Amino acid sequence: MAVVNYPPEGFYKDFKIGKKDFEHIILWMLANNEDCQWSNFTQEPLSFTTSTLSKYINLLKSKGFVENYARGKYKITSEGRRRYHEISSTHGAKRKLNYPPAIITRKRNYEDWILWMVYNNNYCKWSHFTEPPLAINQSSLSKKINLLLNKEFVIRENKEYRITNSGKFEYSKMLQNYDLDRQSILNEESKRIDEITITTIKFFDDNNVEDENIQFRYLTTILKLDYDRVKSMLTNQADFEKIVLYMSINHPDQYPDYISLKEFANKYGIKLSKLEYYVDEIVESNIYPIKFFTLKPSPESIYYFQEKGKLESMLRTITENHITKFTYLNRLFSRSFDAFTIEKAVLEEVCGYLFDKALRDSFRKFLPSYINYLAYKIEVKTELKETYDKLDAIIWQNMIDIFQTRSPKDLEYQFMGQSDVNYQLDTVFLEILKPYYKEKLKPQNSVCQHLIDNKEYNKALESIETTIKSYEKDSFLTIVKAIVLCYLNRYEDALVLLNDELKLPQNKDRILTLAYFLTVFSSLTIGDFSRAINLSNEIIETYPEHALSHATRGLALAYNLIYKFDDEESKQDYGLNNINKAIALDTFSPNKALLFMLKSRVLLELNKYEESNELIDKAISIMPNKVDLYLSKSAVLMYFNEYHDLLDLLDEMLDKFPKIEKDLKMKKASVYKLLGNLDAGFKIVDELLEKNPEDKDLRNFKAYWYQYLNKKYEALKIIEELIESEQNNGMYYDSYGEILMNYQEYEKAVEQFQKVIGLSSSGWFIYQTYIKLGICFKELENYELAVEYLRKGKEFTNKCFCDYELKKKWLVIADIFLTEIESF
Repeated sequence: MAVVNYPPEGFYKDFKIGKKDFEHIILWMLANNEDCQWSNFTQEPLSFTTSTLSKYINLLKSKGFVENYARGKYKITSEGRRRYHEISSTHGAKRKLNYPPAIITRKRNYEDWILWMVYNNNYCKWSHFTEPPLAINQSSLSKKINLLLNKEFVIRENKEYRITNSGKFEYSKMLQNYDLDRQSILNEESKRIDEITITTIKFFDDNNVEDENIQFRYLTTILKLDYDRVKSMLTNQADFEKIVLYMSINHPDQYPDYISLKEFANKYGIKLSKLEYYVDEIVESNIYPIKFFTLKPSPESIYYFQEKGKLESMLRTITENHITKFTYLNRLFSRSFDAFTIEKAVLEEVCGYLFDKALRDSFRKFLPSYINYLAYKIEVKTELKETYDKLDAIIWQNMIDIFQTRSPKDLEYQFMGQSDVNYQLDTVFLEILKPYYKEKLKPQNSVCQHLIDNKEYNKALESIETTIKSYEKDSFLTIVKAIVLCYLNRYEDALVLLNDELKLPQNKDRILTLAYFLTVFSSLTIGDFSRAINLSNEIIETYPEHALSHATRGLALAYNLIYKFDDEESKQDYGLNNINKAIALDTFSPNKALLFMLKSRVLLELNKYEESNELIDKAISIMPNKVDLYLSKSAVLMYFNEYHDLLDLLDEMLDKFPKIEKDLKMKKASVYKLLGNLDAGFKIVDELLEKNPEDKDLRNFKAYWYQYLNKKYEALKIIEELIESEQNNGMYYDSYGEILMNYQEYEKAVEQFQKVIGLSSSGWFIYQTYIKLGICFKELENYELAVEYLRKGKEFTNKCFCDYELKKKWLVIADIFLTEIESF
């Protein structure tokens, strides 16, 4: 009979008080003996009464600290061992708690704080969260605790909060959101490994699993797959463990060794139908947030490897390296992106190194889908680091100036076009037509051009329509009306009007060049490049020595380079030859300046900074008082991150164009934000507001800046005051929702975004509202509504007239979240 170890007398009897710490004594006995029998506690020297022993044994069993593995025999569990060490380290003193490190408490994500506490302290009481150093307020704590209880990540027993098995998985995932060093994460994982050591060793022994590589893969997988998620359907945990073993055995590293579903089911005693069903659920139906990839060298064999495992991590590094390499080289030498070249390069590097050469064919079939999968992940790394707020869009799309100078009627189609898909072209290029019609218009209508110059486009439209009534069938006036419609973004209306003007007259009326330019311009805005390039070729054939003919074709090809309407054409002709010829032929200096601006835009797209910058400087030298040229130069400097030069340019513009001070100073503030100097940006906003205390837009901007400075109370206070003063302004509700979203208050954010849709269904920012609403619903795990609003957001993003890079950003964000939802 084995010798039983008993604690020293001073340990189990407190002579001053005359009481025993029964929990501590029982755990000491079980921790210092392989097991204990009932009699070891009831006999000398401990002499527990039967009722006392029964009470404490049952209590410890209910908490998972003790296992009654045979009649009258008990063992300590891994949880019990942790509890024993906790009591032992604090015995006789106030219990010492472990608190989250600063990297976790830096963000006020109380769910993470709570998870960390209950994981690292065995149990916590309410006061442990409300007292310093955490000091979570009562209402926030109540909300977050209830959320964790509802998700079954935490349980409450006798006013004590403990982490559940599901909670441990969630805790492990949570750690990945913080920039912890690798050793810290390994230490946390080691704690979980300790918890399952006994059962895992027994499982390996029972099933003769001796290959260390299979053991390691099994262990890393079982740590990530929470049995509780399938427990209600798969009641036998041993079957769950066998399913994980099947996937761990059939790994590409084991090739050519393989065990079929049927062979495995027979060998390990699991129903074939059950094995087939749950492997499919894990791999194809994604019942876990971990993605598994498959290689199928034959219809009879499938190999599995998981995302972020050793094999996939190495494959990812190699593939991303080749994607980056070819992207950089293509940029450098203006070459096209060739997916086949990347696939071939990856295939050559990994086959024989990561994967057995015999798997080459199956890997070749697998690789395209893997590259697509990675493409979304790469976008996530870059795009989702940015905030979802609309302030930068307001600043850099010159909307401050637009809102100040345009009437609400003028803005009807300014941001949402008539077509389902719209592309933004800079309407400043319409001014190229001005020398061809201005003098001829003056005798018939002396005010229309003045209204156009002042951006009073609806008044200009009314004026020209009145004139047309007096001069019926005047093609020249029709052209002017079409120009005004283009300024109003009513391109489909313009195209209908221009159709009759495109018929080549016998006398080849020179007004035809204007009609072709406008038709090409309007066709590009709705993505009809085929018509645009065909008409461009026609007008050059008709008027080969006319500057406007070449300007038309140069414009079409330049915007094809930007938007890639026809990818093959964009690789062959950028429109530079036509633009150069238009510059040489045009006798109007302002037109030469605008054509230099267009050429600068092409070279910007080709990533040629110096040439692009030189050309826009040349344009400015021709028209030193044209603000559009300076704005174009600011776009060049912004694109190439020349922030200090950009600040100098904005100061120069402030001297030249004091009427747009607010717009320019907000650009300066934005640049300071990009440089990381939030205080300098805030100072600019604050000074502007001091000069214009009644300017509500500036107060809205200031709320954003408080958010950037992480001053939540101040940000929300301003927005709430704005809403109180103007309760029908959808933009303020949208800003409110964005700030709440930034602080992860998704339910409240949803309320605000839904108000926006009711108030501003055609607002310039509505496409962003829909996407942000979809993201909030995704975070709240309402996937049906998330998909609905994300898709609606994509629809409106395609419809909007906005900067192409901004449009791409929001389409990518929507696709990322849709893809993530589809993978659940």
